[in-house]
Amino acid sequence: MSPKRRDLFRWLVASGTVLAIGNFPLYAWSKPKPKTTIHWTNVEFPEDKLRTQRERILRTILRKESSTEDWGPHNQRIEASIRIIEYQIVHTPEVVRVTCTAVGKLVGGPSVRTHFSIGDHPTKQAKLERNMMTFVARGIVTRLAAIARNRAAAKAKNDDA
Repeated sequence: MSPKRRDLFRWLVASGTVLAIGNFPLYAWSKPKPKTTIHWTNVEFPEDKLRTQRERILRTILRKESSTEDWGPHNQRIEASIRIIEYQIVHTPEVVRVTCTAVGKLVGGPSVRTHFSIGDHPTKQAKLERNMMTFVARGIVTRLAAIARNRAAAKAKNDDA
């Protein structure tokens, strides 16, 4: 490598390093967005021998889905509940069909309803049930988050007026 090329290479590496280090504090010192906490006060399944196991799985999925959703700016935690109205598993020799209807509600707010029915091979029943709970949780959480965002926007608008 010629001396001029080596100097150019050194200069490029040095300037790239300075730019990388110089930009780091902007990210490190930036304020994080305020995180709204969601508390699921009630998770109910119909009476069944696997009820507690299903409720525990659904709570875990709800916590995960709630953390990824934008709930809008709130000064306090948001309390929500979900009730599974129908949870039906129908077995046939070729397919297992899981049908689920759920109602979610924000404390002091409206309720939302979702309904799913999916089927798969009988050997995949556990995975099918988990997927069903994920679909239901996403549907309820997405709708409740939209309601919470609208509430926060309306409250901010009223506070400004």
